[in-house]
Amino acid sequence: MVKKLLLAALWGVSALATAQSVFEVTLNPAPYSRDEARMQALDIVLTRLGGEQARQSWVQEEARSEITRYLQSESSGPGYQAEFNRQELEALLTSAGLPFVTSARPSLLVWLRQDGQVRNEASRSWKAAAERYQQPLLWPLWDLEEHMALNNSEAFSDESLRRASERYDAAYWLVMEQNNEPQSTTAGRWQLFAATQAAPLLQGRLNGDADAAATLMAELNDYWTRQAAQDPVTRGLRADNAAPQQPLLITEDGADELTILVSGLRQFSDTVLLERQLRQLEGVKSVYVVDSIGSQGRYRLSVPGSRAATLQALTTLSGLTPQGERAFSWSGS
Repeated sequence: MVKKLLLAALWGVSALATAQSVFEVTLNPAPYSRDEARMQALDIVLTRLGGEQARQSWVQEEARSEITRYLQSESSGPGYQAEFNRQELEALLTSAGLPFVTSARPSLLVWLRQDGQVRNEASRSWKAAAERYQQPLLWPLWDLEEHMALNNSEAFSDESLRRASERYDAAYWLVMEQNNEPQSTTAGRWQLFAATQAAPLLQGRLNGDADAAATLMAELNDYWTRQAAQDPVTRGLRADNAAPQQPLLITEDGADELTILVSGLRQFSDTVLLERQLRQLEGVKSVYVVDSIGSQGRYRLSVPGSRAATLQALTTLSGLTPQGERAFSWSGS
């Protein structure tokens, strides 16, 4: 009973420590360059929200290219603090069809044995990694009862640790055995358990290098994101754009310009992907979205060279089908 009350108190402290929104980032120390600090903070937020899948998708490139749209506020001293726009980032991830998590991560009771010795507090590297992903970590008392029951290799078993975790009334616990000694030939291991399931939810190898904590926290963050993908509320689904009641019209082009009208842009992601493909066309200097209504968009291409050659290239662009003079439909993804 005492341990359950203690853990409840520790959960309260942990909740206060991680009360910062997932959209807020503090870098201390921070890069000297403000632009570099912004990009680093943005990468952290995208990873928190959607895991590595979001950070490695086109979403990252889009957010970086228009970072002022997604950055709500920033300050410096000490370090660098940034808060990102929740509504804009959620809309971006939703349009990409990526699962994301904005709620707090579940607290984990940590059982760590390092080089044969049990630990009752986080090292600097574990604290930094947990803070990066806002993963609350709680540490056991390691009182006499626990030392007698668990402080040897045979007793550090799944069943023993389950009984010990139940005494804390923990919903989740993380078991880690790490070997940092150079002469050790035994690889470390980690396992994530839940009170509602006998088998580990997740498990893997735990290296003894300096990146072990960051690597593990990233894997746990990806796991919570994958769980969100199974929840229709957080899967990031969005209804398709409807055809506009007042269709857009093709306008006259100025010098060195080519304006095209594209239909079938069901999601914001279609708009972004099409714009990226247009930018890669030979002879196209730049691309602007003049306006968009429903599933239609009007794009203006800067074409210093031959407009006819660019129009011909557009007919061969994957996912783009000609529908008339400077009019196309989009079926890409």
